[in-house]
Amino acid sequence: MTAYGSLFERLGGDTHKRSESSREDCAMDSVAAHLAKMLSTRAGSVQTLPDYGLPDLNNMSLSLHESLSQACSAIEGFVNAYEPRLADVEVHSLPNENDPLRLAFTIEGLLEVNGIKRRVSFSARLNSNGQVTVK
Repeated sequence: MTAYGSLFERLGGDTHKRSESSREDCAMDSVAAHLAKMLSTRAGSVQTLPDYGLPDLNNMSLSLHESLSQACSAIEGFVNAYEPRLADVEVHSLPNENDPLRLAFTIEGLLEVNGIKRRVSFSARLNSNGQVTVK
């Protein structure tokens, strides 16, 4: 079975780890890896694409609810613009009882594999060093 992944994953040899997985699982892993890279990049750090990256979420003039709402909207727009394999993207914040200031959210959308569209969901968490993990 040929491993599935983005062009850069295939060129970089990163798809060999997925050679035993189904095409759908490979697509999910590839999208999750790309989302993690996208969301671990800060807006403004890519000179050719100033809107590429996670926007600054530290607007202290807003309430926590308003900040989370704006963050979800910004992430939705960012994912819609730069992850073309997902359609109808929706982002929702997840409550975090242990640390209400730690950002966690779900990214849901439609992923097409082998001509079949399926609703998928990823969970993403911003860790203390500014990196985002996506599962």
